[in-house]
Amino acid sequence: MNIYIKLEILSRELKAKLLLGMYAASKGHQVLIGDDEILKMVEKKELNPGIILEKSITPAESRLNQLKNYNKNKSVVTSLDEETPLSTNDLDLFCEVRFSEKSINLSNKVFCWSSFDFQILSKLFSKLSEKFVITGNPRMELWKEKYNDLYKSAQTRGKKFIMISSNIGIGLWSTKYSSVVKLLKNNGYFSNKKYEKYFYDWMSYNFRLLHKFTSAINYLTERFPNYNFLVRPHPSENVENWKNILIERENLTITKDFDHSYWIQNSEIIIHNGCTGGLEGFIRKKKVIAYKPLEQNGVLEFANQFGEITKNQTELGDIVQKLYNEKEPSSLNTQLYDKFVSRYGDIINSNSNQNIIKEWEKYKSFDLSKKNNLFFIKIKNKLRFLKNIFVKPRHNEKFPDFEKENINNLFNSMKKTDHNLKNVKINLIGPKLFQLKLQK
Repeated sequence: MNIYIKLEILSRELKAKLLLGMYAASKGHQVLIGDDEILKMVEKKELNPGIILEKSITPAESRLNQLKNYNKNKSVVTSLDEETPLSTNDLDLFCEVRFSEKSINLSNKVFCWSSFDFQILSKLFSKLSEKFVITGNPRMELWKEKYNDLYKSAQTRGKKFIMISSNIGIGLWSTKYSSVVKLLKNNGYFSNKKYEKYFYDWMSYNFRLLHKFTSAINYLTERFPNYNFLVRPHPSENVENWKNILIERENLTITKDFDHSYWIQNSEIIIHNGCTGGLEGFIRKKKVIAYKPLEQNGVLEFANQFGEITKNQTELGDIVQKLYNEKEPSSLNTQLYDKFVSRYGDIINSNSNQNIIKEWEKYKSFDLSKKNNLFFIKIKNKLRFLKNIFVKPRHNEKFPDFEKENINNLFNSMKKTDHNLKNVKINLIGPKLFQLKLQK
């Protein structure tokens, strides 16, 4: 079958969706992975009908029109919401604004991260409960030890990093605050007054939190000049904005090079506040600290349970020093893992890639398997390559162009993780599009 997988944030999604696509290709499916342009080609019928994996089905008018067009093309629409914050304690509100009866009706299947979001969606949209299925998210698949080699690099070998994982957002975004508000208003989020209040309360809290984290990072880098500190901005945050507010020091690195998981795997200690990075650090058996300098409103409290908790920067420094000097590596706390499973499912023993592909293959048909003639698609993307040479494209913080060498290196590393992937071939078609298929 034809399978079309959309990427929105490269650093967050590339590895997981590449791996998912490789497993689908290993079963004989023709897979295309790229930015929103790929699904526009499906809308315009420049590509034959296929299985679509959307990153969300928000009920904005523009998205509803997209979903209608996919249906007109006789494609099968599946989605896995990449924004689903399972660390939140108010997932009901999140689901109310991210889904609607209209958007669910226009979809064939909605994949859920775990029983936690599955139960809430099934309750909110009880008439459409057959649309929801628990698959897990391939992003979390990559937290398993078998994929640790994907995160090795000579650039960081031999260094002990203390990582500050940010999900603060406001004051650090690449886009203006007013543009973010405008986008939410245009997409109908503020028609839900409860969400509008939540948003402004959350932005107020995060802006105060930013000042506390800024002070704490400056304090830590001064107190421990021989420790290597690493600030990893959220995909929506700008590196330069972080550099502008922090004191420049020899022992401080602020970078978006490599992805979030890379730095978690290559760090000794993870410092966060309500961040999925803290949960990933816990699963990767890292030393995790939740820094809570403000009274928490409870929204993202779940993630803060999986490590040490501290409420002021002096105490934070003391815990950093204690953990840094501990010789014994962390082990996985079974009681906390049981609590983790209650929200995210048993990722150690499950396989989200196979779960998703199993659902896709239920729709196997002649129409969804018609081979695409990629000649014109390749020409179109060659023009995108040429345009980028002569006309400097607008920098997309979330999705920079693919680099052929990096993509090939990642692809070859993934093939080594499972012999079932050995015959899969990759073909870079454009600056933001590639194909996966079985090698003949």
